[in-house]
Amino acid sequence: MLIADLPPIRGTYRENEPLAPYTTIKVGGPAEVWADFADWDDLQQFLATKPTDVPLTLIGEGSNMVIREGGIRGVVTHLGKGFDAVMVQDTTITAEAGATCGKVARAARTAGLAGLAFYGGIPGSVGGALTMNAGAYGSQTFDFVEKVTVLTNTGEEKTLTPADVPHSYRHTELPVRWLFKSVTFKLQPGNAEEIRAAMRKINHERTASQPIGEPSSGSWFKNPTVDGVKLSAWRLADEAGCRGLRVGDAQVSEKHSNFFINLGAASATDLLTLSDTVAEKIKKMKGIEMEREVKFIGESA
Repeated sequence: MLIADLPPIRGTYRENEPLAPYTTIKVGGPAEVWADFADWDDLQQFLATKPTDVPLTLIGEGSNMVIREGGIRGVVTHLGKGFDAVMVQDTTITAEAGATCGKVARAARTAGLAGLAFYGGIPGSVGGALTMNAGAYGSQTFDFVEKVTVLTNTGEEKTLTPADVPHSYRHTELPVRWLFKSVTFKLQPGNAEEIRAAMRKINHERTASQPIGEPSSGSWFKNPTVDGVKLSAWRLADEAGCRGLRVGDAQVSEKHSNFFINLGAASATDLLTLSDTVAEKIKKMKGIEMEREVKFIGESA
């Protein structure tokens, strides 16, 4: 596919854009075509006029994903500046998909609205958090969603309630090629200083227990539920002797054994081999099937 095959946009296109720098684990091949859209109208017009067989892949903050060596076919874009408005009204916060979770948490803190302090510990975007029903410290995104705005594969805008969007632990379902545009959270009045203290506690615990500052994709495996009891993926990996395990430059973090880190030149293949090895060790020792939270996307080399 060439840029000439795509509809004109007010932003810019680039071919063979390296994608590793757009991810938190710094792994992956190129985008066939990269698009910097000017604004939401530009993106919606693109969706309405592009060839139907051209997929659009969104990369938010690039966490919770590993891009394979062959890169991503079709058009890839990042929703950041210009797609990241956050608005507070009474006890609701409306955030666009490109806003970081941290930006939303800070807005809630400033407004004295309780419930989203856990967002301060999620290194991703609102769009990604909705897609994964991201959570931490006992809370998850859809616990607080009042409504979402989505774009269909043809750019049509729709407003949905949580009942319209099937969701579960670390999982959300939208029709193929639909994407989240914004979300409105319904919160409760709280004490700004107490919220600030809760956010500081979360950030302190993250810094103390997770490999902050090293290239990773965040929590690797979902915490499994066995006989009604939710177990810690990191503890299972630890007990299976996986802390520090390494394949190439992909390593199970010495600091937190449910984080995989890139020591410098890790490939998606290294990470997948390491993932399968850890899962096999846990299954052999505990009889538990592990499920990845991190998504592998793109083409094999």
